[in-house]
Parts: sequence; structure tokens; C-alpha cells
Amino acid sequence: MSDPFGPLQGRRQPVEDAGEWVPDPWDHVEAATDDELVEQRRFRRPNKWIVRVALGVVVALVVATGSVGWWYLRQVNPPGEASTAVNFTVLEGDTLDSVSQRLEAEGFITSAGVFRWYVDRKGGIDFVPGYYQLKLRDHMGNLMGALNTPPAQTFVNVTFPEGYTLEQVANR
Repeated sequence: MSDPFGPLQGRRQPVEDAGEWVPDPWDHVEAATDDELVEQRRFRRPNKWIVRVALGVVVALVVATGSVGWWYLRQVNPPGEASTAVNFTVLEGDTLDSVSQRLEAEGFITSAGVFRWYVDRKGGIDFVPGYYQLKLRDHMGNLMGALNTPPAQTFVNVTFPEGYTLEQVANR
């Protein structure tokens, strides 16, 4: 039995000499005529300036997209803490445009256009006239949620006729 830790021996056996080389017609290219040869296209690397311009465009697009995304996030969620709640009045007949302009003017949001876009993407708001408690520079989602809930205080005209008792007014 052979030593298992000894030198390895290949399984191939030497090939007997196959004889002399037999030349093929394609061995000597210089002997071929022009009609027999097919010119191959040479592999060309793309020009360096094309690669650099394409890479520059990709980098510029990534930077621009990141900048717009960062700006949008700062508009939707302004930096810093939200302030204490402040009264905001929604009037009868207010639209998203009028409310967003007033929210921006009073400092609740930083951009009326971004607020309108945000509300449109989140399903819209049905405004109910009344007084709302909103925080200055709060997240737009929180403002939208507060404006979507019915207000704690609403506009109701109440008339107390002179001479009526409380029970009479309540029954009315």
C-alpha cells in the first residue's frame, strides 16, 4: 500500500507523441487573400470625457435629489420644538388655499405651497368652522390631524330672550 501522506501523483498518463504537426489553411494568415479575411472590429474603450460627464451628471442628480428631499423634510417638520398651543380660527367658507395662507402668515407652517401639497397627498381636509388649538412650527401631519378633528369651540349663534328662564331657553 502506498503512503497516504507521500507526494501526490497525478492520474494523467503521458500522451504518446501524436506525430508531426499537420498545418491547417488558417495557420498562415499572410498566405490568405483579402477576400478570405474578415476584418474584426477593434474593441474601443469609451472616451474618458464621456465617462466623466456621465458620472458628473449622475452625481449632480443625486445631490439635487438629496437637497430637495432635505428641504422638503425641513418644511414638513421644522427644526426645534413646537411651541405651546395657540388659537387658530377657521371661518365659514374657508378653503385649503385660504387656511394655508393664514397658517403661513401666523407662523404655524413655513410654506403654504408645501402644506397644500402635503394635504393633497394625505387625502385632504374637510374644514369645520371653529377655534382650533394648534402649535407653532409643529409637524404638518399634527396640524392636519388637528384641523381634521371637529373643533372644541364652534360658532353658534345663541339668543337669550329677555324674561325667559333657563328651562325655557333649554327647551327652545
